Amino acid sequence: MPDAPKKNRGPIVPGARVRVRAGSGARSAWVSGVVVDDYAAEATAGGHEWAPVRRWAVATDDGTLVFVDDGDIEAAQSGES
Repeated sequence: MPDAPKKNRGPIVPGARVRVRAGSGARSAWVSGVVVDDYAAEATAGGHEWAPVRRWAVATDDGTLVFVDDGDIEAAQSGES
């Protein structure tokens, strides 16, 4: 999928269908999945420099568990899988 500007299409909460940017640099891509958990409190605390906490845990449709920050997640459009 091509990169798209972040649009607020609904609440992002555990159980919600979302799109996330997985990977980094030239190897990043938008993938679909379901939010598993929200680690907002832990992300605010900062974690460790060597192991930063990402806010969102997302189970992607291919079975991978990814952790992303707010800038790399958006609610899926209705009907989007």
